Amino acid sequence: MHLRDGLAVLTLTLITCPAGAAEPWRLPDWTARAVVVIPAPSTEAGVDAAGIKILCQGRAKPDGADYRVLDADGKPVPFQLDFHDADHYSLLTFKADNPKQKFYVYFGNPKGTRAAEQTPDVPAPGGGPPTGGWVPHADFVYQTIDRPRAADITKEHDPDNIAEMAKLIADSKGKDGARYQRRIADGYNPFGSSEYYISIYRGWVRVPKAGPYQFCTVSNKASFSFLDGKPLVHWPGQHTVERGARGEVNTKVDLTAGLHYLEYYHETTPLEHMAYLGWRPSGDAGQFSPIPESFYTAPHIAVVTAYEDAKGPLLTFEPVIVDSVWPVERNEGQYTRVRFTAGKTPPLPEVTKYQWDFGDGQTATGPEVEHVYLTLGLQTVTLTAQEPAGTQTVRWPLSVFEIEHVVDQFKEGRPKDYAKLAKGYDRNKLSADGLQELQHLLAEGDEPAEAVEVGKTLLQRFPNAEHLAQGRVRRLMADCAVRMGQGNLDEAIANYEAALVKETPAVEKLDVLAHLIRLVGVQREQPEKAASIFAKADETAKSAKVDDEVQAAYRRVVIAMGDVRLWQGKLDDARSLYTRAEKLGAFIPSQVRAARLGAYPDSLQEYLETGNTGAALDLVDKWDEKFPTDKPNGHSFFWRGKVLMRRGQPADAVRYLDRSIRLTTGASFETEARWLLAEALDQTDRKDEAKRELAKLVAVGVNDEFTKKAIEKLKK
Repeated sequence: MHLRDGLAVLTLTLITCPAGAAEPWRLPDWTARAVVVIPAPSTEAGVDAAGIKILCQGRAKPDGADYRVLDADGKPVPFQLDFHDADHYSLLTFKADNPKQKFYVYFGNPKGTRAAEQTPDVPAPGGGPPTGGWVPHADFVYQTIDRPRAADITKEHDPDNIAEMAKLIADSKGKDGARYQRRIADGYNPFGSSEYYISIYRGWVRVPKAGPYQFCTVSNKASFSFLDGKPLVHWPGQHTVERGARGEVNTKVDLTAGLHYLEYYHETTPLEHMAYLGWRPSGDAGQFSPIPESFYTAPHIAVVTAYEDAKGPLLTFEPVIVDSVWPVERNEGQYTRVRFTAGKTPPLPEVTKYQWDFGDGQTATGPEVEHVYLTLGLQTVTLTAQEPAGTQTVRWPLSVFEIEHVVDQFKEGRPKDYAKLAKGYDRNKLSADGLQELQHLLAEGDEPAEAVEVGKTLLQRFPNAEHLAQGRVRRLMADCAVRMGQGNLDEAIANYEAALVKETPAVEKLDVLAHLIRLVGVQREQPEKAASIFAKADETAKSAKVDDEVQAAYRRVVIAMGDVRLWQGKLDDARSLYTRAEKLGAFIPSQVRAARLGAYPDSLQEYLETGNTGAALDLVDKWDEKFPTDKPNGHSFFWRGKVLMRRGQPADAVRYLDRSIRLTTGASFETEARWLLAEALDQTDRKDEAKRELAKLVAVGVNDEFTKKAIEKLKK
């Protein structure tokens, strides 16, 4: 994994003392080491261990048997290998009686055998702590691994006992990641896909005082826990979180004060995810509560100040997922932005040239870059550094996995930012799937002209693609052409018709026609052509085998035609079509309707506060589709415009915010709508219109925060 072409002759001094380093190279048969310090030792009593994450990146042996830890004097230090993924990184906990000194972690010896001072491996699940030699008593680690899955999903089985759980763990095909953590409470996989994974929590806890304790487990699938190698609280087999949400699955134990060894194992499949251990620190009846962090032990947190070989600094990097974007127009796909930074421990010479290969046919240069992956899957990322002393190359097999949870770790990005990064990709080196996703990303990221060009490249490079796939490419090209207002509308319509190949399912045909109705009738303001397309949709629906999906698709067609009439200002015609559409769905009692309509704004605000604009747009779509007769009130138009502004799509936001104001002058949201409209106009370089909108906002005469902001902006 590492290559350095340097000087032909090396002196003994260089071998025994790395360039720029005062410390001698203690293990001549080892090719890599990390210089480790503890910048802020733990203030907790009894901590005699330090934890470190080592970026081995293929330099260490597959089983980690070549790891060695030395102190400042070069003496071996006892250590425990808590986690080892040879392609990526390892977690080591080592003895640190004197946390103020430097330590050295050596690796990279293919012939190295397990060190005598390494702690024995952790026993099988339920086996308690490792025994023999030095054992770190300030150490609690959370890791996730791949969960094996049945070939036939209907035969998927959740472990009924710890033996079956242990077999699942033994049969795992890969490791996701690990970290030091002071809790058992997780609702997603922080290291990889949350589809199928196993959570393993192991380490030492400190019981504050002797006495009776109660513990409960809450899990969506099988979970097992042990204390000092004895069963604590198990919840085997298939079940849901709700059945244990109040601590129904619990146990009571008498514990001595001090250290105990805790294990917790949980497996999950594509359902709600939860692994949680709660407690009640007494023996009496009452509610369970979260276990405080102080219950779990933690080592001194050590850091690497330098990765070295016998010649000088070693090249390293670790990818970081920045955020993701999920397509709004489709129920599939994901774009993932990843940041790559060449390690600065220590930095290579300033003149070093960095070349990145992202594994998907795309490349970049520089010590720090960002890249958007268009598809999911495993990509081998390669970094090559050309420095005066030679060349180094290091790799990282990167799993671009499906992200199901918008949280602090996995935020939601903006399509426009992604499109800016991706529009310069070498399109001749992307796969067919990659090109299709690039076309969708550019279309959604307000780059319709680029999306059209990608579509042309796709059709040219893959002329033998299946007709349905080609039709979908042409559909998006036509969509973008209409949005740009370029060319002859009849040609765009012809492109849509070409997209409707015989293989196109009826539901998809109706959705294409609904989309075209809106584009022609609303964006291009040609209602009569929209009416002719509506007639064609009627014929399609009549000739199709009617089922719930076809009826729902036809319902969307009727709503689209209602939107055209609404944009024309023909409110009675629009209401008539919306009423017709609602009758095609299930009857909803008035009180239920009122409750749902009242809940939409609160839910949307929650999504926006957490930055989940994709889910917010989905909810506005559901609002419009479920209750189209509410559209003339303008409320959903206002929220759609607000979400689009937050998503960084001001040009699209202008239309909806303007329509919301026109429909319901005097509404409670009018001042905010006018303020947002002015902001959207300003961001699309329509400065004069923005000023006029601010003046209208002030003229409304309402003394609120938006009016005050408008007055201040007009002064400037």
